[in-house]
Amino acid sequence: MKTEPAFPKTINEHDIQRYKDRGFLLTRDVLSAAEIKQFGNAVDQEVANRTLDDHRTLEQKSTYEQSFVQCMRLWETSPSVQPLTFHQGLAGIAAQLLEAKKVRLWQDQALYKEPGGKDTEAHQDQTFWPIGDTPLVSAWIPFQEIDDNNGAMAYVPGSHKAGALKVVDITRSTTPYAILEDAALRGAEPEFVMVDPGSVVWHAGFTVHRAAANTSNQTRRVFTIVYYADGARRASERAVFPLDRAGVKVNELMQGEGLPVLWPPADVLPNPPAVSGQKTGPQYDK
Repeated sequence: MKTEPAFPKTINEHDIQRYKDRGFLLTRDVLSAAEIKQFGNAVDQEVANRTLDDHRTLEQKSTYEQSFVQCMRLWETSPSVQPLTFHQGLAGIAAQLLEAKKVRLWQDQALYKEPGGKDTEAHQDQTFWPIGDTPLVSAWIPFQEIDDNNGAMAYVPGSHKAGALKVVDITRSTTPYAILEDAALRGAEPEFVMVDPGSVVWHAGFTVHRAAANTSNQTRRVFTIVYYADGARRASERAVFPLDRAGVKVNELMQGEGLPVLWPPADVLPNPPAVSGQKTGPQYDK
């Protein structure tokens, strides 16, 4: 009989309850200084590779692009980033917060906010995707010290309990819904979280959050990994890159190419999918 693997980093019951109550949690000293350097360099290089041909100034970019440089599913194109996406310590924490025996990868992405980068509208992540109320948690991993001068995140405590609210157009191609004024939030305000490199902030899929503008003279370098509990099914036909690429239809299990199991860890890391989306942006193509 195969025994369940031990978690590399255990989250105590108090912190798990705090996450359930507030919808976000700061965990300290998850990654070592050596890992931050190694993975930060790897993500920097892949972002540089993907943006090599983009010579626009910040002012020449779209409003959405002025909020951050977005590069998704880096593990699929960078062998050096793959060990971060599949990091057992991170995946183990995700499994504990989701209270799931098996968790899968929804996506990873770099969110690099350039000097002068705009704030990011308050929103919920999960409403962007046709996955219903699938148990979902995101890891927000900075490669430098983060404060409210260079793009810190702020979370509305308890907002995840409201469930899915109206989708916010963070691209600002239309006037974004003022989600902080939604009656379901009862006037609760976002709380900024300052983060040191090595620490990780976790938030639930329905937690309302926003990011400050970057008024510093350095790029804010952050990597995120989104995990979901295995066994979830696609909720609607609305287009979404990872499910469409894997051929997952409505009511089918969300699994297949590009949606690997991260916990429990595999003995051998999977090969990346043969088809990948565009180099930057939200990846609508398959």
